[in-house]
Amino acid sequence: MKRYLILAAAFAVLSFSSCQDMYRPEMVIIPDDTARLNGPLQLYLGFEDSPLDSIHFEEGIAQNISYVDGVRGKAYQGSENGQIQFASAGKLAEISSFTVAFWMNTEKHEGGAQSVFMLPNTEDFWGNLFVIIEGNGNPDDNSMQLKLKYGPNWVDFNGNNGLDRLPDMYGKWRHLAFTYDEEASELAIYLDGAPLSLPEAVAHPEVNGEPLGPLSFQNASKFVIGAFQQHIGIQNAPDAWMLRYTGMLDEFRVYTRPLAAAEVKALFDNKM
Repeated sequence: MKRYLILAAAFAVLSFSSCQDMYRPEMVIIPDDTARLNGPLQLYLGFEDSPLDSIHFEEGIAQNISYVDGVRGKAYQGSENGQIQFASAGKLAEISSFTVAFWMNTEKHEGGAQSVFMLPNTEDFWGNLFVIIEGNGNPDDNSMQLKLKYGPNWVDFNGNNGLDRLPDMYGKWRHLAFTYDEEASELAIYLDGAPLSLPEAVAHPEVNGEPLGPLSFQNASKFVIGAFQQHIGIQNAPDAWMLRYTGMLDEFRVYTRPLAAAEVKALFDNKM
């Protein structure tokens, strides 16, 4: 009988309590990542002691690199056998316009070409999109021969084709940005937030006399910082002239649209 009385009392308490205003913890709303994941910024590497892509929260595989003081927090420090490899190209494989922007600080190297980054093409010797730096063994020359390849197009700052070698590029932080606008078939390149003067054929590339239009990268796979695609097992072993990037990088960004000149200037001004 006693047991039944206890159970009845407990039931009464629970029934009474259920009618009262009870404390309810504040609802925690998890933000919708759709806007970020589908936004124009599709790769962002801050190199804060980690090879983390802060857009997709994917960590690349880092080999023989280190992290040093950079323009904003930490920065990537390359080496003769260093690189960061990402397993997927993601939406970068599908881009028809782009912006690639980053800070770099490097010293001269002799012979060969160092690859700053590359979006590979598994069926071609050359990748889909990359920037490489040719060697400079002249102690009295601080200019840089930089090359950009995007789709079928090459841009070579060699001083002999209307594109001067980039000035005063070694031993200091410089900001570079490359944009391509499919609607205008227009390429723009910026150094420290200022647009470079490009010959008409470079600024407005054509194919068979027609504007280049939307890019269409082929067989795009993976993404690598500081190395050629051959260094990550695509298109056989690397040739002897293919070198890894030994300098520093910071605030590396890839967008799926061309940034306007003011936006590029803001990246430079704000050290982003």
